[in-house]
Amino acid sequence: MPANPLHFLAIAPLYFKMPTKFDITSLLISSTFVDLELVYYFLVENHTAHGLWHSYFFVLTAYPIILSIIIYLMHKKCGKTILKIYDFFRIYPNKISHSFKAIYLSCLVGGVSHIFFDMWTHEYSSYVLYPVYSHNPFWIGDWNVIILFLVVLLSVYTLFLWIKGIQTHKKIMK
Repeated sequence: MPANPLHFLAIAPLYFKMPTKFDITSLLISSTFVDLELVYYFLVENHTAHGLWHSYFFVLTAYPIILSIIIYLMHKKCGKTILKIYDFFRIYPNKISHSFKAIYLSCLVGGVSHIFFDMWTHEYSSYVLYPVYSHNPFWIGDWNVIILFLVVLLSVYTLFLWIKGIQTHKKIMK
């Protein structure tokens, strides 16, 4: 199972390569918030099983729509605060206010990528193909190390692109 921050880092190259098509805030939130379901189950039912949120059904329907609306409004109301956060992390976007279409696409990709990476590594993720299957047909057992390696490799690539962006920004500012 990829650690939650790695879900974001594995898809962040999309933003660094196409900053006008993807919104980094939307990628971050949508690729990690799916796991809030685990926190809920842990606090309420004292277990951490995957439920409906860890399904393609959910991340292709309600999830990207709801998150897109929230993030779009967040950009409109808290744009200056978001810019300060970007500055703190040395992320220099071409623009802060993305179109709703870019935010929606980012939320869709973030949610789907989370399920994609998880589906190979969780034996008991019965909702992956809900309502068609009642079990996870994609679990690859001990071979899940391949997925973990891929996610780590993509995360390292993200860090490379991030550092490269910082260096480019410094050159421009001189």
